[in-house]
Amino acid sequence: MAPEKTAVEMHPQRWGDPAAATPLNDAARGLVELAFGLHEHPPVRSSPVPAPAIDPALLDALRELVGAEHVLTDDDTRRLRTRGKSTPDLLRARAGDLSDAPDAVVRPGGPDDVAALLAFAVEHHLAVVPFGGGTSVTGGLAARRDGYAGVVSLDLVRMKRLVAVDPVSMTATLEPGLRGPEAEALLAEHAMTLGHYPQSFEFASIGGFAATRSSGQSSAGYGRFDSLVVGLTVATPQGPLVLGSAPASAAGPDLRQLVLGSEGAFGVITSVTVRVRHLPAVTAYEGWRWRSFAEGSAAMRTLAQAGLLPTVIRLSDETETAINLARPDEIGGAGAGGCLMIVGYEGTPRRPRPGRRR
Repeated sequence: MAPEKTAVEMHPQRWGDPAAATPLNDAARGLVELAFGLHEHPPVRSSPVPAPAIDPALLDALRELVGAEHVLTDDDTRRLRTRGKSTPDLLRARAGDLSDAPDAVVRPGGPDDVAALLAFAVEHHLAVVPFGGGTSVTGGLAARRDGYAGVVSLDLVRMKRLVAVDPVSMTATLEPGLRGPEAEALLAEHAMTLGHYPQSFEFASIGGFAATRSSGQSSAGYGRFDSLVVGLTVATPQGPLVLGSAPASAAGPDLRQLVLGSEGAFGVITSVTVRVRHLPAVTAYEGWRWRSFAEGSAAMRTLAQAGLLPTVIRLSDETETAINLARPDEIGGAGAGGCLMIVGYEGTPRRPRPGRRR
């Protein structure tokens, strides 16, 4: 079957902003109620945060290491560093359970600060949780307290530099605290882009992309984030790791793979060197509708096996399509059925990657 095809205007999305929340429309709400049932549970407002359990003397020592203004113990800051953004995380927070809140939030200013803080944590048996954008969905931001003198959230928000750009090799070295939009803005000044757009792009960090093996909307064309990583520097309790000194090597195991996807368990990423590319001159998006998920997935498989994957390709199943297109002004209108596929191309006016016509 030849799918229906329409042009799609892509609108910027807001993510995680309560002020931008809107109620579900009646059609989408009906689908959710049909699938899961609806039970109203209003959120607990101003949930209490447990008092810091860390010894005040240790807090004073941390302040001497990085400056008093960079060691925070107030409830609001600790509340925002409690767990991540998985559904279980959000439901626990909504119910008022903030028992996993860190005792202190510490903000290092650079790799030397990170190394000093890890040495301090080892000496005083503190649990350390690296924190980037807080968008983790795997439980990586909650530490076990048993046997530790306290839990410290190591917030990398101050480490936001574009360290180096190599226009010959087309690589860039970035600090881990840069959020996705911040990294793109810095690279755009050099007419370059990283082009990694996970759903958490607005708030997720460069270090988090690496620590979680992040996959994004353009990964069909450019690969997951781990395939973009050329090198890493990592602070560990045993000393620094400098990984990936060449574009490719056949000598021994690639220790970058130990860090990529580690969720911060083996150390704190302090810089990431990534492959970048020139800003695309042309971007084009299309919407395709298939009668079934099986037909849509068969089309994706055909493109992949023929080496014709576009930059972006995303297929929604029947339920997600119905929810996304529940408004009559969307593609095809409400009740049109089938599965929606979004396809995106990037490149030059003469050659959108990897060949829109083909």
